Amino acid sequence: MAIGPRMPWEQVHQRNCIDSSLPALWLHQGDQNRSHRRHQLMPPNVSMPPSSEAETKILEEMAEDSETTSLSVADEIGFTGVHHVAVLCENLERSLDFYIGVLGLQVNHDRPADKLPYRGSWLWVGEGMIHLMELPNPDPKTGRPEHGGRDRHACISISDITPLQEALDKAGIPYTMSKSGRPALFTRDPDANTWEFVQLP
Repeated sequence: MAIGPRMPWEQVHQRNCIDSSLPALWLHQGDQNRSHRRHQLMPPNVSMPPSSEAETKILEEMAEDSETTSLSVADEIGFTGVHHVAVLCENLERSLDFYIGVLGLQVNHDRPADKLPYRGSWLWVGEGMIHLMELPNPDPKTGRPEHGGRDRHACISISDITPLQEALDKAGIPYTMSKSGRPALFTRDPDANTWEFVQLP
């Protein structure tokens, strides 16, 4: 196995001397079948780099095992989707006017709203939910990007974007279309929480 050039050990050692809390970093490149570089982190108490190709190979295999483990753990966990998105609101009734009155979402009455020490509501979005929570919001309402696609947001898939545009226009709620040209738009709820709605086949 061909091993690419490493960072000069003097530089690594000098870095450790400057800040012993940082692990020494040395770089190597795998065989030609790999198109990316691996970054191996060595603990600060290691005073010398691997002195042989065998040691280098062991460290490389450890990195590969770590990647394989991550994949198998994901398989074992079995991610199935997003259960709900929690949204902070200042006034629950005002938020419900938007989510129910404008968007037409339905309340999930199987999720009791009196089990938590704050007011809230659970709304169905397909098989997932939005959880409105009447709690102080640390995020500012002003100074946010005009286009919601440049702000943090959650995305909801829909089958037809036209009725949504009509509902937002009727309510006087501003929105911007996706800059990518997709049938998608971005809008904000009364608390400046950003939502993307994308039309999918």
